[in-house]
Amino acid sequence: MPRVLLADALEYSLQDLQGNVQSLSQYQDQWVIVNFWATWCGPCIREIPELMAFADRHVESVQVVGIAFEKTPIDEIRSFVAELGVTYPVLIIGEEPLVPMEPLKGLPSTFLISPEGQVVHLHVGPVTEDALTEWLARYVSG
Repeated sequence: MPRVLLADALEYSLQDLQGNVQSLSQYQDQWVIVNFWATWCGPCIREIPELMAFADRHVESVQVVGIAFEKTPIDEIRSFVAELGVTYPVLIIGEEPLVPMEPLKGLPSTFLISPEGQVVHLHVGPVTEDALTEWLARYVSG
């Protein structure tokens, strides 16, 4: 995939599963993995353990954030996430597209965001812990 580097930093504010507003800026100075997924997406569900393993291994330097890309009631998404034991924050997609990440080309879609808030890598399809680690090594070392 080509490197996507934008002049303007990405910013968003979305509601989490507890109804609190979360924003990208709260992870300043950290790399962020943003993963768009849905409860009805089999490959999305299969990659969740990979995302959790990556998040656990890089807790000091990277924040993983899931964005539920569906209009399912929040209670159902909350129950689904609890059943899977998801350990990273899950946000609910808003009404406005998150440019430049949207429109999505498919689910799951995963983005690597630099500490400066710029999208530096995107991937459509399931990811593995190894692939995420490789992306991070590639961009951190520059």
